[in-house]
Amino acid sequence: MFFSSLALALLTPSEAHAQKYEVALTTSIQTVRDPRWEVVNASPTHTPSGIVAGMVVSGSTSVILGLNTGSAGSEIMVPTSDGSAEHGFNLAATLTHYQVGARYRWSWKERLVPTTTVVVQLGQATLRMDENIDIEGEEVETRSDAFSMGLEFGGGLEYTVAYLSQEQVRLTLGFEVGYTNLRKMKFKTTENGPSEASLGELNPGGPFVTVAVGTRF
Repeated sequence: MFFSSLALALLTPSEAHAQKYEVALTTSIQTVRDPRWEVVNASPTHTPSGIVAGMVVSGSTSVILGLNTGSAGSEIMVPTSDGSAEHGFNLAATLTHYQVGARYRWSWKERLVPTTTVVVQLGQATLRMDENIDIEGEEVETRSDAFSMGLEFGGGLEYTVAYLSQEQVRLTLGFEVGYTNLRKMKFKTTENGPSEASLGELNPGGPFVTVAVGTRF
């Protein structure tokens, strides 16, 4: 009886080996489907980096919090009235996503685990324009911020590269593809008067690919 109980204890995975928390650094390629993005960036993509942290709440389901941000820019040339020269402006946009949601890990292999992720996110876009002149200190800058809510969902694979600390800690490499769906961001300014004037709209959503390097412990 004693030996059978001992064998059962040794063969049964310990609760201490269950990884409850996760942290990962991420980098993504986000395709922006809105054609107006070409005004900001010649490439139809946005490449943010960020961090994700999570905690298991039930079985294979974790609650996760995420943040990612990235910038892009371009130079816009505007002809002068006499046509003798062009006037240049530098246009830059910073896109930031604040996320909260859930991730489910499917049972498959010990080291290779399929994942499904769904998050609600708040998108923030900061649009800046600086006059491109040669005289230092005389730049004319305008700035506008816009916010919108949306959803992001994706599926991927998580591979355990190595185990540490008696298999209580996993070093992981993750890969995920999915889609970001945000409402249109509306930019406004009060640069030319007390009332707000519209600068236009932008929807930075579209399909994405994310690579994550992290740990579960």
